[in-house]
Amino acid sequence: MTMLAIQIELPLSKSLLNRAMIAMAGQGNLKTWLEKNSHIVANGCRDTQLLINALTGINQSGLPSYYFQDAGTPCRLFTAFAAANFTAPCEIAGNDSLNSRSIEPLVTALNSMGSDIRYSDRAGFTPISIKGGIKEWSDVRISAAVSSQFASALLLIAPLFKGNKNLIITDSSHSQAYIKMTIDLMNRMGIETVSAAVGAEIHITIKGEYQSSNKILPADILESDWSSAAFFYPLLLGMPKNATIELLGLKMDNSLGNLDLEITDLNKHSSQGDAALYTLGTHLGIETRETDSGILISRYPTTIDIPLHFSEDEEILKQDNILHINLKNNPDLVPALVVGWCIMGKSVIISGMHNLRFKECDRISALQENIKYLGCTLTMSGSEAEDHWILNCSGRFFPAQLHVYTQSDHRIAMAFSALKPWIPALSFTDTACVEKSFPQFWEQLKKCTFE
Repeated sequence: MTMLAIQIELPLSKSLLNRAMIAMAGQGNLKTWLEKNSHIVANGCRDTQLLINALTGINQSGLPSYYFQDAGTPCRLFTAFAAANFTAPCEIAGNDSLNSRSIEPLVTALNSMGSDIRYSDRAGFTPISIKGGIKEWSDVRISAAVSSQFASALLLIAPLFKGNKNLIITDSSHSQAYIKMTIDLMNRMGIETVSAAVGAEIHITIKGEYQSSNKILPADILESDWSSAAFFYPLLLGMPKNATIELLGLKMDNSLGNLDLEITDLNKHSSQGDAALYTLGTHLGIETRETDSGILISRYPTTIDIPLHFSEDEEILKQDNILHINLKNNPDLVPALVVGWCIMGKSVIISGMHNLRFKECDRISALQENIKYLGCTLTMSGSEAEDHWILNCSGRFFPAQLHVYTQSDHRIAMAFSALKPWIPALSFTDTACVEKSFPQFWEQLKKCTFE
């Protein structure tokens, strides 16, 4: 007997939405766009609301001061926008989490272009004060080693200036999919771009201008969030074998990781790099199929339970059939995948995780701290530069109860919620942290755990 699919309502992709709002503000149509898409304000996550407040000047008095809590993407994108669209001095700050994440590469690039941005406390970190803005574009280089958001911030402000604008992105081995997302969105607005890989660098010329483009972003750009969908993949492992979950509003993508800027049939495919989940999910024994309303996930009927036999890390490295996987372009999927592999008892060699140190918390440390209570370990193999990690799940067990130390990180809380079918006495140091990206998460989760 086939079970009816459980339908999950997902939030909009905040990565895509944040970029769209900066672009619409650059075009001068943000207010109209938000009015036409009123559900953004009504149902948006905390990060979305913080950026809306900043771009629409809400809660300003005296010297404008913008507080972004732990919202890294809105803070970085808005910093560049405020410097390029400068009207008055302002201050930008965050909580301890945001203020511990470097903004130095972006500030250095913006100051080299003519802005006057000063650190209010610790050099390289928020809080900052913007004292003067950029008067004209200067070709610039930006490193994406710490975050691709710095490159996206500069791409999004380039159409505010006339003529051809050149940007060179260095150290772009991580999160290229997010740079592609930014470029795709600009192309949809009629902003012409040309991109070329030159060695390890990406050279981009931005030819268009916001003011000469009359294209209003269509409503169908507002896709549901693949990063949020990820947390239901490991949860499915603890549900009946014939259970299915339909994740609403998602689009598939057949061109992941491709920086080719010929945009064809974009409305049919996702521009989110984390749409790679439909392939990565196979490593959890989960099949992903497209539906009229989104995607349907189910367990492969041929999935074989993995017999657990404790092995040392050195033994795991020597196993011929061990999965080696590079997640450098999908860092937001790592917590959900790691918890899924722990549930399966499946040891994996992961690379491309180093930048997880610089998220809302040190996510590598948070994963290590919490999976140890499952008898699992996550250990670096080799040097930090090599960025290889051994996820050893050979000793996995499920304790009678578990308290998850979330470190106030939304993705850590949501990832470990997948343990609920296995550990009913599951508790969290912080459950409200999910408001950052998925305010309705716990409500949607109950549909699957039947509480």
